[in-house]
Amino acid sequence: MANFCINCGSRVGKEDNFCTNCGTRIDKTDSMEKAKARKELKRVTGGRLSYNKNFIKTLHYYSLDIDAGNAIIQQVEKEIASGQIKVGGVEYRVNQLMPEYKSKMETEKKKLKMIDEIFESEEIQSRIKECDIGESQINSIKDNLKGKIIDERENMSEYEIRNFIKSELKKMNRAQREARIAEEEARIAREKARIDKEREIQRKIENGEGGYCSLSCAYCYEEYFDGSGSIVGDFTSEGYAEYRCSLGHSASQGEFCEYYR
Repeated sequence: MANFCINCGSRVGKEDNFCTNCGTRIDKTDSMEKAKARKELKRVTGGRLSYNKNFIKTLHYYSLDIDAGNAIIQQVEKEIASGQIKVGGVEYRVNQLMPEYKSKMETEKKKLKMIDEIFESEEIQSRIKECDIGESQINSIKDNLKGKIIDERENMSEYEIRNFIKSELKKMNRAQREARIAEEEARIAREKARIDKEREIQRKIENGEGGYCSLSCAYCYEEYFDGSGSIVGDFTSEGYAEYRCSLGHSASQGEFCEYYR
């Protein structure tokens, strides 16, 4: 037996059946007993690749699919690993979980149907329009709800589901507004930068510091006509080379060159 709780790490006594700190059951089952229990589980279910016919038949009887069957196998495996089930109780536990999973799946289906109905309600539809939320965002909220109910096993009431949807719509609406504000601020900043650049270029031109590279540049002129109207470059004995202005800067027609002459 372990000297410490496998869940919280607290020290446990030899006679303890449960952790005095967190309540976790203390595993007193030896490895040989667990191996026998796993072997029994495989006999009862047939494993996850080649299922036992009776196991499949029982699943069908309870209207359960293979995914539910795998979930049952995983549950029993966990209980074997924690020492909760011994060899003699494996088959009983598998059969016990069948109706439990059926009931659980039926409850989940009802909750999923409730989610769809709530989304179609006049109150939520009105809130969606107010918040200007798109279809992809609605699906995202639905997926989050389904994850909470199915994967995380949260027992949410209709009231809690409605409040969750309203809260998520509010968050998304706020995020959209913030994104639009940020986008507008970025656009204004880009426009300001463009205007500042144009003013600086104009100042330099007026001071004779540069100009726009154009066909008046010998290299630009040559490239434009030799390249059939393109201003890119050419292949030389040393490889591909871009055309440059008189001081070695790229000759792109219409581009401002600070050192252009």
